[in-house]
Amino acid sequence: MSDMVEAWDAALMGYLVDREFDADKINRFSALCETVRREVDRPTRLAIAERLHRDAPSGDTVRLHSVLFMLTGDLYHYERILHYLLLGGDSVDPALMHYSYWCMSRQLFLGAATGDKAGSFVACDLYRFHEALVRLVARRWSLTPPVAVPGDGPIRRVAMVTNQFVNDRHQPTRDCFDFASRLQDEFGLDVAIINTNLLPARVENLFIPPMVAELVEEFDGVFAMEMFGRRVKVASFTDRAFSQAKLSAIVEAVDGYNPDLIVSFGGSNIVADLFAETGARPVVCIPTTSGLTISLAHILLGFDEQDYTVSIPDLYRAPFARRFRPFTFGYTLPPTRGDMGDPGFGDAPFVFAVVGTRLDEEATPDFLALVDDVLDRCPGALVAFAGRAPALPGRLASLRNGGRTRCLGHVADIRALYRRCHAFLNPGRQGGGGGAGYALAEGVPVVTFAWGDAASVAGPAFTVPDRAAYIDRAAGLFADPDARRRAVDAARARFAEIGDRRRCAERLLAYGEEARALIRAGRGN
Repeated sequence: MSDMVEAWDAALMGYLVDREFDADKINRFSALCETVRREVDRPTRLAIAERLHRDAPSGDTVRLHSVLFMLTGDLYHYERILHYLLLGGDSVDPALMHYSYWCMSRQLFLGAATGDKAGSFVACDLYRFHEALVRLVARRWSLTPPVAVPGDGPIRRVAMVTNQFVNDRHQPTRDCFDFASRLQDEFGLDVAIINTNLLPARVENLFIPPMVAELVEEFDGVFAMEMFGRRVKVASFTDRAFSQAKLSAIVEAVDGYNPDLIVSFGGSNIVADLFAETGARPVVCIPTTSGLTISLAHILLGFDEQDYTVSIPDLYRAPFARRFRPFTFGYTLPPTRGDMGDPGFGDAPFVFAVVGTRLDEEATPDFLALVDDVLDRCPGALVAFAGRAPALPGRLASLRNGGRTRCLGHVADIRALYRRCHAFLNPGRQGGGGGAGYALAEGVPVVTFAWGDAASVAGPAFTVPDRAAYIDRAAGLFADPDARRRAVDAARARFAEIGDRRRCAERLLAYGEEARALIRAGRGN
């Protein structure tokens, strides 16, 4: 093992001491770290991390400790980064804090953290860091929205503020548009989507791995967005820099629109939180994923009816518990042509579907080994992977049953695909709620571990406690037609229970009125 440690240590050290970086070199550095994380066993990775921690230059805290986190999954290293940035006080550029925050959040979303610290890190460290960032932006950049006088009567005008708005293939974009168009068309409100594009759009430091979110340059200014035969006005801000000028323009636009209610669509929404922090306008946050959502909104909705705050350690629970309200995110089915032809399944007697937009990250080696074991138990069955994943075909080829897998890439009509499938296999991941919801609607039973968005959407009837039970459930759906027929009926019934997006919009408005009442009473946060 020592020779392997020496080799990996030397390769990584070369990047840790380097002082000249461009985008290509950052990507090579990140790819090297990802290779070590995927291909090297844990004891060896820990040994490499120990050597780097001892020997690497300590001048770039963000670079060193982000790499050490990639190797170990130990949140101690993210704590070091947060404390380093916070101790810098007003001398730290808010753009560096913002970029580091989102790079960390993405890794946490992808399940990279290990150990016992995960139970308190988000509720304590990351939440307080976000809170400090919002206050720093308000103070340093003089971005304190004026307090509006609450209007009389019911809510008439709503600003739906989102960090990213891309296209109709992007699940959060579809959901944001759907909520906005329903409030407008079915409830008669004046609604505008405020597309802040405040996910990182350029690299700000040497955090590894980097994060640069998709930004649609053509979505600039004020325009009417049409999707699925409906139209909603959008104000979109496409400057890639996280800057005083950009945030000032967005805050002024929201304030000038004079909404009765601001809906923070998703957490970590700095613009919405600037209004919430000062009680300038009532803010309700709709989470786009299950579990704990970081937000300063006056009311913080759940992704489902379960009170996730009960799992937060007592010391950190209060800021979340007093603002939490039960909710169901709901889904609106996308249009379908009904038939996609044969996507390459031939006469396979049974097809499992694995669907996602991040399958290169979420189809981990452990999950692919699980797929292999499922196929061992299901002679003749196929597993179809839907979603852009350039690296996945090569990894599937190495499986024992690689010949019984199919990589379909992006599938435009996901409901048509599900009508050719018999079960939905969910990787162990935080996301996957939309894919699972649409599968249920088409009567496709879901197999998922008991955590993450897919588990929240599918409900306890479709969750399993461990790997062995996962294989047994999948194999049982393959082998027992009667069990599968019962599961098909249960899937459709579950979607009918959780999929009513109109009811969700109605509840959102009720919570909006409660937020307005809190502001009037001077209670806010």
